[in-house]
Amino acid sequence: MSKSSIIKSLILLNITLYFTFLIIDITNKDTGTIYSQLLKYSTILLCFVISLLIDKDGFSKKDTKFLHIALFFTTLADLFLVILNILSPGLIFFILVQLTYIKRHLSIYKPSKKIIFLVLSVYLVLLISLFPLKPTYIDWSLYFLGITYGVILITSLLIALSTIKKKSYPKENSIIIALGMFLFFMCDLNVGLMNILRGYNFYIAFLIWLFYFPSQLLLSLSGFSFKYLKSLF
Repeated sequence: MSKSSIIKSLILLNITLYFTFLIIDITNKDTGTIYSQLLKYSTILLCFVISLLIDKDGFSKKDTKFLHIALFFTTLADLFLVILNILSPGLIFFILVQLTYIKRHLSIYKPSKKIIFLVLSVYLVLLISLFPLKPTYIDWSLYFLGITYGVILITSLLIALSTIKKKSYPKENSIIIALGMFLFFMCDLNVGLMNILRGYNFYIAFLIWLFYFPSQLLLSLSGFSFKYLKSLF
């Protein structure tokens, strides 16, 4: 079986699993059943496996390495959040995920000192201003990690979008990266809403994975040259 056939099969399998767990969630009006959770985590593992097959069909060893690291951290983050339901380590790994994507998408050019200072200033202002507003039902460490992740996520999204203008990657791949990170952001926006509203809301929980899986599939494919991706289908 050729490499192209394997990748194509993994993509189709992953998409099938995606629609399967969506149907399970809709049927049960519950996104947290054991079968659904296992299928969800399986799709994340498969996204990582797909990225491991990039080899010579990517842009550079450096870009592929950063993508592998980001997706590996993602599998660890989801292991804690989806399977083990342990929040703090999951958030820490997602912070590492976004930092790795920032490094990957900035690998061709370096941000100015003004940009770095601006990001750090925004982070400190948010940290100082939001700390007194901490809800009593949220642990201090989770609150701190949540604010930190939020700032890093927005920064990562803006940098991913900038790859189109900066021409860091071929246009098609920049669009895949930008769309993948936008869907990632939409997923986490709904995670934030879920925590703010307190308690389970099926529709918000459903949107989380509706956005999340496509984001991971797109990001895993963003490491392949677009010419190679076109040859798959």
